[in-house]
Amino acid sequence: MIELKRVQAGYRRHLVLKGIDLTFRPGEVLVLLGPNGSGKSTLLRTALGLLPCSGGQVLYDGTPLSALSPRQVAQQVAFLSQSRSVPNITARRMVLHGRFPHLSYPRHYRPEDYQVVEQALARMDAADLADRPVTELSGGQRQKVYLAMAVAQQTPTILMDEPTTFLDIAHQLGVMELARQLAREGKAVVMVLHDLSLALSTADRLAVLADGRMVRTGTPEEIYQSKILEEVFGIRQGRTRTEEGWQYFCTLPRLL
Repeated sequence: MIELKRVQAGYRRHLVLKGIDLTFRPGEVLVLLGPNGSGKSTLLRTALGLLPCSGGQVLYDGTPLSALSPRQVAQQVAFLSQSRSVPNITARRMVLHGRFPHLSYPRHYRPEDYQVVEQALARMDAADLADRPVTELSGGQRQKVYLAMAVAQQTPTILMDEPTTFLDIAHQLGVMELARQLAREGKAVVMVLHDLSLALSTADRLAVLADGRMVRTGTPEEIYQSKILEEVFGIRQGRTRTEEGWQYFCTLPRLL
């Protein structure tokens, strides 16, 4: 379990996170919501140690993040960042990078590593991409490969920054179902999303940020009933009951 306690962080003299308290719980999909610039991506980077805290602390199972080596962190958390390089290697080789934290140096892949990679590619419906260069893949295909790499890392926590980017609606729903499956397997899944409907329909818990502060956390029902999303985003919320549960939608106030 990862805990952020009164965390402050930023870039140079610009403070972005202002006293954040948040826990990444095993067996749960947590979605971070907030307007652009509210600190969602910065929160993930700080939880990983890619950005140092200027106040407060991050704990991994009670151990300060500062006491862990990069390899130890990578064995605990997989990270799908918003922006990624596109190396000229095959998709299979890219996904094998997810096994690095589990290998000693010099790296020699074991049969079990290749097995994990094939399973991850299949899980992301990307097995047919295994031998193709990443540079030749479409944006959506690349996204599936990077998701497979995160799954292949086999960590108890997975952080995803806008994982549905470049994906069509069917694959967006597939990613959200993957998040639910990973949570059912006992992993802590933390996602940054801009799609409020996907977030409300999928998350176990939502954390709403504004101006670097945590303004509210709660279940989708609690967040919906609080109207905090209307306040933070300047929109109107609505929902309708279907056979598959609540379906959420948003409109601009002037259109009502």
